Amino acid sequence: MHSSSSNLLQALLTNPDFIAWSNGDRPEDDVKWNKWAGDDLEKQETIAIAREVLESFQVAGPNMTDEHVTSKVSQALNTAKRIESEQNSRSISPFRRLNFTVWNVAATLVTLLGLALAIFGIYKNGHFKLDLKNNVSKIDDADTFTEVTNQDQAVKYVRLSDGSAIVLHKNSSIRFPKQFSGPVREVFLTGDAFFEITKNPEQPFFVYANELVAKVHGTSFSIKAGQSDSKVIVAVKTGKVSVFSKNDLKADQYKKDKALQALVLTPNQQATLERSQFKLSRLALSSPILLNIPIENQDFTFSETPVKDVFEALEKAYGIHIDFNRETLAQCSITATLGDEPLENKLKWICTILEAEYAVREDKITIKGNPCNNYSPEP
Repeated sequence: MHSSSSNLLQALLTNPDFIAWSNGDRPEDDVKWNKWAGDDLEKQETIAIAREVLESFQVAGPNMTDEHVTSKVSQALNTAKRIESEQNSRSISPFRRLNFTVWNVAATLVTLLGLALAIFGIYKNGHFKLDLKNNVSKIDDADTFTEVTNQDQAVKYVRLSDGSAIVLHKNSSIRFPKQFSGPVREVFLTGDAFFEITKNPEQPFFVYANELVAKVHGTSFSIKAGQSDSKVIVAVKTGKVSVFSKNDLKADQYKKDKALQALVLTPNQQATLERSQFKLSRLALSSPILLNIPIENQDFTFSETPVKDVFEALEKAYGIHIDFNRETLAQCSITATLGDEPLENKLKWICTILEAEYAVREDKITIKGNPCNNYSPEP
């Protein structure tokens, strides 16, 4: 299956809005999905396939048995296989250029769905909800959301529109809106990352990482959430973080209430979610180091520190290059405690001390300032 088609199919099959529309629950969304597909043959074909696979996986309700789940999985697999067979038998098809091979991806998806239902008894427990947001691929306008992946760097700096900073570990990705709007800020993590969140109690910040949801107002913490890991772990460096399972019966309440609730973590505390059981536990730590990256044990306290050393510390911690004129700023030094503020807040304070300016472009920060012969006192 062509990679873009596979991603598109997976996104549709895990999109709550699409599933509801496909099941006939939202006829008012006909215009929305027809407009989304437009004249794009790939999208039209993928919608048709996704609807047929979902139709074959209709469930009977909260009292369904494991045998019924198994039957539905088998039915969905047969549907996927038949679709592939029909496509292969077409002599002339406008979709032939899509290189669509449905079997592998569709079989994998419905098998995982079946296993999840059988193992966790979601339907039998009567609290399966399609409207709870989670960290699955979703169909969104590319102009609205951004996804950043760190494939080869030890750490990679990611800036959010509210000024929050994310230090993304190697082989990890983060998905987030280009601009935060509405009552909450939400991002979706796959892998490991360190967060420094801009304080805003009126607009809580949510991180969705596998089955775990972390809710914060403004603080710094690490999350370890590899796709194949059996656990999701959160370690708090500063501030407070509230964590809960997305399967929690009170998940919607935790989201809507602006106050921190659920399991609250304070500095040097760690929470672990056992993914197979949705079980959360809390542990006290001697230090908040979880990912073994520099920023976790850096307190950003400087005393008459040459500015080049300050910038080198920031480069190492955030995985971003800082370009400045070493000759011009050679005599400058910094005395300050910058703490857990996001990188841009640190830059603003440093540039205020140096009477300089900064600009952030992709993976580089440029500092422009005038010579100085002394340092500013600690604030």
